[in-house]
Amino acid sequence: MLIRYREIVIKAARKVDAGIVDIETNELWEKVKMHGVNFDRYLGKKTGGGLEKLRQELQAENEGVVLPLAISWIGGPKDVQKKKAEGKKASTVVFAVKGSKMAEKVLKGGLRAAGVKYDVEKFMNAGPDSVCGVCSRWGHVEAKCGSLKMPECMLCAGRHLIKDHKCNVVGCKANAGQNCSHNVDNCVNCKGNHIAKANCCVKKQEAIKTAREERRTWKEREGERRNVTTDQQKKPDHIEDGGPSTAEAEKKAHDDKQDENEPEVQVVATQETEGQSSNAGTQETPVKSW
Repeated sequence: MLIRYREIVIKAARKVDAGIVDIETNELWEKVKMHGVNFDRYLGKKTGGGLEKLRQELQAENEGVVLPLAISWIGGPKDVQKKKAEGKKASTVVFAVKGSKMAEKVLKGGLRAAGVKYDVEKFMNAGPDSVCGVCSRWGHVEAKCGSLKMPECMLCAGRHLIKDHKCNVVGCKANAGQNCSHNVDNCVNCKGNHIAKANCCVKKQEAIKTAREERRTWKEREGERRNVTTDQQKKPDHIEDGGPSTAEAEKKAHDDKQDENEPEVQVVATQETEGQSSNAGTQETPVKSW
């Protein structure tokens, strides 16, 4: 309905924000993440556009895909530069896709850019059930960790990252970062005799419960918001900022249509002749327009 009265709505909206130039039908934006994005092609201005170049390629090579916001690296610039310094060639980016149906299509079929096919997954913000790979605590990820210089292993609670965990038993075939039968499991969260991500951990169970409650609340709020939006689109009672109601707008459209089919009437005011009363008024002469 708002699109039907585009000009009226835009005029009213510009009273609040002069920068508004157009309106569109309401659509949700879905956040997704795309893996394996090459540093050499898309990291930094020296690549000829960086992630903005990636955004343009994705929109050009995938029909119907619209990315309304800038693409960003997961973890932020410092984390990405650190990965590159460590010899890694690619990382993950996050961006919004316009339209829920298009987002579903992208999640199933992936995306192409510069001839390369990428897998796409739904992006979920770090929540209570996210575990940090640095301090092994629940509720945040590495990029938001405040203990970067004081890591605690997820397997043994030692003062090192899990990737640096190794067995000291001679002959053990476990690789770095892997648990083995020789390890003494320790949880940094509940101090139990198990690894930090063990299902039996009380702290993990609490984190999962909190996350489920938050997501349930979010879904309920989102459902209410969608219902309100749908009702407003189906039957808008009025338009804000002094705009006409639906009935007034329809009456105006009806009157305009009638005016198009009626002959034009020109009003001509005759001058008062000498001796006429000043209260006589003016005369109107209808003149048909041919």
